[in-house]
Amino acid sequence: MKRVVVFLFIFVVFLSCSFGAYADDPRGLASPKQEKILISIKPDITIELDGVKQKFKDANGRTVYPVIYSGSTYLPVRAISGLLNKSIEWDSSSKTVFIGKTLSDPSGTGSIRDSRLSSGQSYAGAGIAKPEYVSAYVKPDILIMYDFVPQSFSDANNRRVYPIIYNGTTYLPVRGISDMMDMTISWDAIVKKVCIEGCDPPEEELPETESMAEDEEPSLVLKTLRGIFEKEELLYYEASSKTMGLKSASSLEEKQQIAAKISENLKTAQGLTLEMAAMDTSSYTEKEKTAFDRTKAFIESTEYYILILENIAYLAAQDSDYSMLAETFLYFAMESQTKMEEARTEIQELK
Repeated sequence: MKRVVVFLFIFVVFLSCSFGAYADDPRGLASPKQEKILISIKPDITIELDGVKQKFKDANGRTVYPVIYSGSTYLPVRAISGLLNKSIEWDSSSKTVFIGKTLSDPSGTGSIRDSRLSSGQSYAGAGIAKPEYVSAYVKPDILIMYDFVPQSFSDANNRRVYPIIYNGTTYLPVRGISDMMDMTISWDAIVKKVCIEGCDPPEEELPETESMAEDEEPSLVLKTLRGIFEKEELLYYEASSKTMGLKSASSLEEKQQIAAKISENLKTAQGLTLEMAAMDTSSYTEKEKTAFDRTKAFIESTEYYILILENIAYLAAQDSDYSMLAETFLYFAMESQTKMEEARTEIQELK
């Protein structure tokens, strides 16, 4: 019995450390609707409002930058609302962001000039030397209301896009913000600048399509490895989150359902392993081969990790002792985390 207690303690500590970075996510990791993604932080893109460069900060005073996901440029919604003197309010019970007319200001006559925003400063030299990839969440369950009218957003190819949450900050696509607030927004690819109002007529579209600046367009190898990495990383956290749910399961039937879901994760992980094994890397550069090898190691390690979680779940569903898997679980959990970060680093280097 003592070994079981020790194992559960290690398990809870490990999972709490792994998931702590996502505590600000209003739905939590177990939500079936959210999607864990990689976004590119773009400190080299500047934002101008009426000819004045802007610098954005979040509630904790941290500088926030434009981000790019799937070819679309996103800006922090609170910062944009503050720049345009629009009230903004978050209602946690309904997971709704109100802009303009809000619950506390239904007439929309008030305004917010957010003191966390400062103007006259560019993004350059703010501590990030070059763009980097970080984890974030697509949040289809967050509703955006502008003057009490529900908003939906699409990219240049008319595909539905949703708010993104990164580090507790909500981001919306530039194109959607432009349409929603009836603003003039243009993109200058030469100096990498988004201009809001007071702009010269745009010479080309915002960087949201395949016609993005060449140095921002990822290669086919990068797209492939990044896509596989994102899927495997999500499997890692999903399976871990489901296993953590065994503690609060009220019946053996509920535990069996959890075990079945983890089995689905394992099948997907096994499919990714086979996909990696079948890839032809003969034309890869040395850097691409290194990124491939690191990603493959992460995929294989995580498959074993999820296999251990499946065994734990089925033992729990049979009300059996699974403490004998404690050391194996901890080994593969930590190994997968290490290989995940190694793969992430190498993939970032391909940009």
